[in-house]
Amino acid sequence: MEEAFTGDLTRQGREALREMKTMSHFGPFLWLLDRTSPEFHETFRGFVWVENGHIVGNVNVGRTDPYSHRWLISNVAVHPDYQGRGIAHQLVQAAIDLASEQSGEWALLQVHTDNIAACKLYENLGFEQITALTELHLERVRTVTFVPAQAFVLRRRRYREWHKEYALFLDATSKEAQWINPSHADHFMVGLDQRLSKWLSNLFTGREEHRLAVEDGDRFLATLTVQASRWRGHHSLELTVHPDYRGQLEEMLVTKAISILKDYPERAVVAIHPAEHREAIEALKLYGFVEKRTLAQMRRALIGN
Repeated sequence: MEEAFTGDLTRQGREALREMKTMSHFGPFLWLLDRTSPEFHETFRGFVWVENGHIVGNVNVGRTDPYSHRWLISNVAVHPDYQGRGIAHQLVQAAIDLASEQSGEWALLQVHTDNIAACKLYENLGFEQITALTELHLERVRTVTFVPAQAFVLRRRRYREWHKEYALFLDATSKEAQWINPSHADHFMVGLDQRLSKWLSNLFTGREEHRLAVEDGDRFLATLTVQASRWRGHHSLELTVHPDYRGQLEEMLVTKAISILKDYPERAVVAIHPAEHREAIEALKLYGFVEKRTLAQMRRALIGN
C-alpha cells in the first residue's frame, strides 16, 4: 500500500499505515484474533494478489457495521510494477462477489477524482458517484477583515438549539449524501455528560471549539464550527449554509473563522466540504485556501447482480 499510494496518502492514511506496520509484528496473535473475533475478522477481511511469493495487490472489504447490508471496499492497491494488467479489476470484482455472497445490498467505495484510471475502473464495474468531499488547506493564517453579510447576524450557537442545527442539516445536505452518511436527530443532541467529556478532552489536548450560527426567526440559515488548537495538530473549520442563501453568507463565515484563528498559534487550517457547494469552496480559496484533493463516494447495487 505504501508503494502503491506514494505521495497520495492523507494524514489519516499515513496514521493507519503506521498502525498496520505496528500490528504486523504480532502475526500469531492476529491469526488467533482473526479466528476468534468476528469484529476483527470483518475489519481486516479482503484479498491479496500474489506473484512469485510476493504480495503485489490488495483489497479490503467488510460491512460498514456488524448488521449492515452495505459493504465498504477500500485499500485497493497494486504495486507500480504490476499496474495495467487488470489485477485491480479482479481484486475489486472478488470483493463485490464476496459482498454479494453474504447478502450484501450495496457496495461502497471512495476514490480521488484526479485518479482517472481508478475512476474508470470503478465505473466499468458498475459504480456510480453519488457525492464528493473537497479537502482544502490554509498553510498560514493571516490577518483579514471580517466581511459581514447585510441584514444577517452571526452569533454564538447554543447546544440546546440542536433542533435548528438538525433542520439545517436536512435542508443543506443532498439526499445522496444523507444516504451514504445518515445522521439522526440524536446525533445533534449533546447532553450534559457529553459536554463535560468534550470540555475535559479539549482541556487536556489544548483544543477549543467555537460554535456560531446565522438565524432567521426560529431557524438557522447557516452554522460555523471552528476547532482551534493551542498545542499541536491543525486547526479546522466546518460550515453549512441553507441552499436558498448560498452565495450570500459564505464570505462572512470564512472571514469570521480566520479572524478567530488569528488569536491562536500559527498552524495550518483544514476544511473538508461538499464539492457541490461551490460558493463555499470559492470563498475559502479567495482567502488563501488551496484545494488538495476531492474524494468521490461511489456505490453499486448488489441485489440481482
